[in-house]
Amino acid sequence: MNSNSTLLKYFKFTSSLYKRVMSSVLVSQSNSQASTIIDRTSKHKIGICQLTCNEEKNKNFNICKDLITKAKDQGAEMVFLPEACDYIEKSVNASVEKGETLDGEFITKFKDLASNLKIWISIGSFHRKMGTCDHPKIYNTSVILNDKGEIKAIYDKVHLFEVNLKNGDVITSLKESDYTIAGTDFYMPTESPVGILGNCICYDLRFPQMSNILRKFGCDILTYPSVFTVPTGEAHWEVLLRARAIENQCFVIAAAQVGKHNEKRTSYGHSMVVDPWGKVLVDLKKESPCVQVVELDFALLQQVRKSMPIMNSIRSDLYLQHPIVKKKIDQEFYDFSEKIKLDNRVVFLETQHCIAVVNIKPIVPGHAMVIPKLIRHRVEDMTSEEAIDLFHTAKYVASKLERYFNATSLNFGIQDGPESGQSVKHVHMHILPRRKGDFEKDEIYDRLRDHDKDMSSGLRTMEQMEKEANELRKLFGY
Repeated sequence: MNSNSTLLKYFKFTSSLYKRVMSSVLVSQSNSQASTIIDRTSKHKIGICQLTCNEEKNKNFNICKDLITKAKDQGAEMVFLPEACDYIEKSVNASVEKGETLDGEFITKFKDLASNLKIWISIGSFHRKMGTCDHPKIYNTSVILNDKGEIKAIYDKVHLFEVNLKNGDVITSLKESDYTIAGTDFYMPTESPVGILGNCICYDLRFPQMSNILRKFGCDILTYPSVFTVPTGEAHWEVLLRARAIENQCFVIAAAQVGKHNEKRTSYGHSMVVDPWGKVLVDLKKESPCVQVVELDFALLQQVRKSMPIMNSIRSDLYLQHPIVKKKIDQEFYDFSEKIKLDNRVVFLETQHCIAVVNIKPIVPGHAMVIPKLIRHRVEDMTSEEAIDLFHTAKYVASKLERYFNATSLNFGIQDGPESGQSVKHVHMHILPRRKGDFEKDEIYDRLRDHDKDMSSGLRTMEQMEKEANELRKLFGY
């Protein structure tokens, strides 16, 4: 089956129609890859902060500002703040009520600070509201800012803390899901001047699967901004941080809160930087507020990985881990066979191995396709990882499209070879949200087979496709 992009060799176009299609989604030139900003053989200075936040946002920000300025004066290229560096409240209701959006005052002040000081900032996390709507819960969101004050990455915490501990007469009981929404997306590592960052938050530290995957996708530094409790910190903090560093051969940066925030909450502290061999480079113990600048030696990182190449020994055939990893849609064009390229304006989701695109001639509202990013003529040409990602992504996309377009059922269609109806030599899967009565019996299969045989009418403009793609990007968290 042909895609939403077509070649002249497959169809008879009028001259004007051919130009219209080619100007919208087909191009001949290849996109250029962005050059990396990281020197992975040198040394880079970072600042790690530790403080004791309370319910006063402005006071907490000013402390952070002072620590970041000190780190900048000492030559730090990037500074790392702890989890919940906006505030720590006494009650769940107050925590939710005081939350802000990404374009709120708290993040805006950090944007201005990063731009004015010309420094990258990792905002360990803040209480992020869901837009302007009145929602009973918030996200626990990490934000990476570049030295221009631009947001380079966000991450919503996916593992929510839950603990019930009794130590003598002291009871520690916390359930983060009472007021926090768990993140649903797994993001690729983020390039920064000090290394490739795998962003995690606090409780994520207890889930090595997450750090293993980030390492697989290229990260050099794992970050764990935290508000660890005292009993769990005393028992597990250093052990877990060193374990994550050793097993992934990464630097670990864990900026933490410390001390008494209010009568209900006290944090462990001991913000740490650990090298890829498991050596603790920094331990801020119980100091507050404080910042320490430390040098990350990337020659050491390369040496550790070369001397013990553990990534070569991973048995993916025995324990496959293939989550849906959402990537930035930052290529200008994407291959759809050797001769066809898709404009990124029609793409609404990119994963490790696939893209999801809107259709130039949809059969039903929401008709979309999932396409491998590398050219694969037949299903058998795909690697196991690509095949898993294709079907996982299709499932993920379909579930959201069904709800978004108020459908009640779904059709999936994939053609494998010319006799199956495949006219573009590249694997692609159609996703069609269905409503009751939209087609008679099996008519949908005839329509899917024939819908792009006549490209003289019914084609959408690039503006129409781009509008729908932008709407769907929001649905997938872009």
